[in-house]
Amino acid sequence: MKKSKMALAIVSTTLLLGGCNVDVENTKETKILGNGDIALDSESFVSVQDYKGDEYTLQNGEKTDKIAEENRDSIEQAVKEFFLNKYKTEVKIHNIVGAVDGASVFVESIGEPHFYTFAIVPINVEKEKVETDKVWSQEGQIEDAISTGLYAMVNDQEFSNLDKYLNEITSKNPIVGVRMEAVERVGANGFATPYYYTSASGEYFTELYNKYIEDPTISKEELKSSFEKYNFDSNLMLITITLYMKESDTDPDEALYDQIVSDIEQMEGIPQGSYSVILHDNLINAEYANGSKKSSINKTKLNEIMKE
Repeated sequence: MKKSKMALAIVSTTLLLGGCNVDVENTKETKILGNGDIALDSESFVSVQDYKGDEYTLQNGEKTDKIAEENRDSIEQAVKEFFLNKYKTEVKIHNIVGAVDGASVFVESIGEPHFYTFAIVPINVEKEKVETDKVWSQEGQIEDAISTGLYAMVNDQEFSNLDKYLNEITSKNPIVGVRMEAVERVGANGFATPYYYTSASGEYFTELYNKYIEDPTISKEELKSSFEKYNFDSNLMLITITLYMKESDTDPDEALYDQIVSDIEQMEGIPQGSYSVILHDNLINAEYANGSKKSSINKTKLNEIMKE
């Protein structure tokens, strides 16, 4: 399975809600600062506690957005059939966003494996026709999402431990995650919560995915048995923890950030993987679902925090 990358023509960031990879060429009102930081139009920022993903937009999507809304029922039906036929998975639709020559349809799987992702429905703008027979996805995008959901099934207790820690640290400190509505409507980040998202690649996940496609009713016990026999490489599972300051007009707390990084490094019983931690101020760009700005703290380089 190839490492998934969202189609830039459809989605302008590869890590939605993460604040890491804003595509500067496709982002309106964007400029690069002298130190390489990205500056976005300040009028587009809202408090993360208020953000539900309603304002999320994609490049040149005005016309297709209108056409998609007029054909919402047929689009939803086509996408549900696409996932059921190709991926043996039932999904529910959370959001449809017009883009260049198509619409991105954000979905959530029903039951396990649990994940968020999106499919693309082409739209002929000149004919104002939705091509529901040509639903597609970026190569590896949905496979990656399913694999993260399967990994969460295999490591259910470990993810529960991680969730417990993040719930506690946010309840005791002035930091928050994103709203669940934002995860559902614009996340598309595989297995995800308001505090983190995941991505997977490599031979093990290809094997895990194939087992599921061959038998969608495969039990959690069978998946766990397969995992125990495999020499798992933590580099293959990326877990990105993204948090925001709770109060407005407050810079990210570096001491608190360092505490979280230290906690993750020392913690036992959480999922194997490569962790990154990002802390933003209270604001998120409503159009691009991204909190990245000059003040954001992200000291953890890729693969720096490894949990074996």
